Amino acid sequence: MKYFIIICFLGLFACTNKQKEARNSTEESIPLELRPSLEKHPVMKFDQPVVYLGKITEGDSISYTFHFKNEGNMPLKILTVNASCGCTTPKWTKELVMPGKKGFIKVSFDSKGKEGKVQKTVTAYCNTMPSDNMVAFKVEIARKKL
Repeated sequence: MKYFIIICFLGLFACTNKQKEARNSTEESIPLELRPSLEKHPVMKFDQPVVYLGKITEGDSISYTFHFKNEGNMPLKILTVNASCGCTTPKWTKELVMPGKKGFIKVSFDSKGKEGKVQKTVTAYCNTMPSDNMVAFKVEIARKKL
């Protein structure tokens, strides 16, 4: 019992939020000329921040591209993009998105092992204010017929 308590205590302090650490270290790596201020900052405006992708069969994969426009007054830089689970893989515009120009975040979703109505989110961390920009997709997954 004594060892169990010690292990639990050590485990509590050993766990850290890796996603938060990665986000903070990435934000600190923004070049000074791309750091937003109240007067100058990019604005990530999505054409459709939430989409319904229809019905698919369990095991199928589906992709969707979210398009956005930089409606701010300085270049937009996507630092990183995180999906709500490992079944969703994002790809995104790596170049700077100048004011008035468009960029994208493409998500691929693998429905293996999933069933029913599902909603997944994808968060883009950028040099915007605030830095997190979220989109979501919904899909209905039918059980695979045997």
